[in-house]
Amino acid sequence: MNTWYELIREELKLNWLADSEQTVPFALGGIAREEWQADRFEKAGEAQWVLRAHHPAGLEASWHLRLFRDTRAVEMWGEVTHRGQLPTALVTNALTFALSLPMKTEFGQPWVRSINGVKLGSLATFFPPHDFAVVDRQLIDTPQTYTPLQLQNEEGGRSSANTIPCLILAGEKQQEGFAVFLEWSGLWEMGLWQSGRQVGDQSATRPTSFWAGLRGLRLNLKPGQTLPLPRVLLTAFTGDLEAGGNALRRHIRRHVTPKLGGQEMLPPTSFNHWFAFENQFTADLLKPAVEASAAAGLEYFCVDGGWFTSPQRDGVWNVGDWRKGIGNWSEGDPRKFPDGIKPFADFVRSQGMKYGTWFEPEWAHGHSEMYRQHPEWFIPSPPGAEHSLMNFGLPAVRDWWGQRFQQAYAEWGVRWVRWDFNQAPQPDWDAGVPEGEIGWRQIEHITGLYRTLDEILAACPELLIEQCAGGGHRIDLGTVRRGHSFWMNDHTTQTDLVRFFQHGLNTILPGNYPNTNLCQKRHDFTEYDFLSHSAGGFGYSGRLHEAPKEDFLRYRDAVARFKKFRHHLLGDYHRPTGCPRRADEYARVVFGDFEMEFNLPGQPRSARCGRRTTKE
Repeated sequence: MNTWYELIREELKLNWLADSEQTVPFALGGIAREEWQADRFEKAGEAQWVLRAHHPAGLEASWHLRLFRDTRAVEMWGEVTHRGQLPTALVTNALTFALSLPMKTEFGQPWVRSINGVKLGSLATFFPPHDFAVVDRQLIDTPQTYTPLQLQNEEGGRSSANTIPCLILAGEKQQEGFAVFLEWSGLWEMGLWQSGRQVGDQSATRPTSFWAGLRGLRLNLKPGQTLPLPRVLLTAFTGDLEAGGNALRRHIRRHVTPKLGGQEMLPPTSFNHWFAFENQFTADLLKPAVEASAAAGLEYFCVDGGWFTSPQRDGVWNVGDWRKGIGNWSEGDPRKFPDGIKPFADFVRSQGMKYGTWFEPEWAHGHSEMYRQHPEWFIPSPPGAEHSLMNFGLPAVRDWWGQRFQQAYAEWGVRWVRWDFNQAPQPDWDAGVPEGEIGWRQIEHITGLYRTLDEILAACPELLIEQCAGGGHRIDLGTVRRGHSFWMNDHTTQTDLVRFFQHGLNTILPGNYPNTNLCQKRHDFTEYDFLSHSAGGFGYSGRLHEAPKEDFLRYRDAVARFKKFRHHLLGDYHRPTGCPRRADEYARVVFGDFEMEFNLPGQPRSARCGRRTTKE
């Protein structure tokens, strides 16, 4: 196997692809692709190779490939450096994977699956909701091809706003294919475009262009500058679209998800204070909730936003005012924690639980201590903005946050952090930036964020990082690799919607990632409620300490049962009944040899779980 294409095709057994003479697998929008010349493709370590190439415009590229034979997968990434004398033409994107796939005719008209992300403002009052819906399309033969099947996130810069950067492709008979997941937490694009095909065309192949990479660039690459090609995961599979999702789940479980304390990450159980107390809380008010959570068998007690100093109105903390305190990270609000955070965290540990809290490291309010002390650490904000975006391209910013998390880990004993990112960064990335420079702020932010998270994970091995981003707006392979779980959605007060969200996200991610809580202002939860929240992290965010004894014991038993079956949630996932179109229809999901059923025939809002009884 002398070329990168032959290696991918042969090692992943992509027998439905014909030969290809394409020189390089990557592209830069605005740079003549046909002028790239491959220099050499060579071994670069155990199961790793590198392709080196150059372009007459003075560009040199290193494109890396790592093979994972146990999961039939490759990960690809790279960089392009300008070694010439003059700035390049305007570069509009950086595509790690951009090639024409010579699909054999017998592969047929392929199916493409994508997974919706979170649509801003779509706190749905309808079913099925948009968020985490599975979307299947078939590419059909047609003489006219005007537009590609294009996937990309919404403008704003958070990676899973509207669509998750993931795609599964299978042949017309759904017997084989590949799945792709992009590791970029900013603006991205992915697409497929078939060549026109006349009725009765007997050609041996169906040429189909495929690409994936980062977008949002309008920059002239200058001498000495380097542009990243973000990491792309490609997994091959045998079977249907569901098999493609399981290929992703298996690879992510084995090779992407970070360990927690050296062990495989299991779906956690936790209490979060927000939906029970919002911003109206003190240490003393929280202690009964701590005791109840411990008695229920929960593993983590998490204080969400508002633990830091924020303004009051007439002596009252209003719900929205806590965001004015973002950037006051040195210590807890003395009005809420008069003895400091540590004694409260010690109390949580004395009850047998681990202490967790909330940070939003990438933003700070203009009146916060962080902004006042280090205004030079922030990107200039658009006019009228209350919050400013920290410049994670600066080593001083990355060092500060690495030290802050290590301090919280050591002094407060923090073992869970909800890493939030509530605002869209693109207005700050692009504000005041001239044509020819647009895109560098995005690149520096994302690459700096990854370095920071990598350092925190290495320094704090028992710290569970729950990625949040306003409830699911930044789900991509980069945050999957640098987080143990996702607060997947802020719409958490309706049981049927939560079940839809968890079951949808499990299509491509192992069950430790779709985290949610019972957030409703009631206690009379049923088996249907419990199991509808049990296809991922199982938590509570209500006044558990006020629950009647019978309701409390029912929840305690549900927690104990969840701990017995949660390991199954990491196994292969199947939905024999497909995606539900109505909230009250019968639904069945299977994790390995474990299954859950909902709305059993003649028993609306019923549920059961147990060992799998039917083999498909």
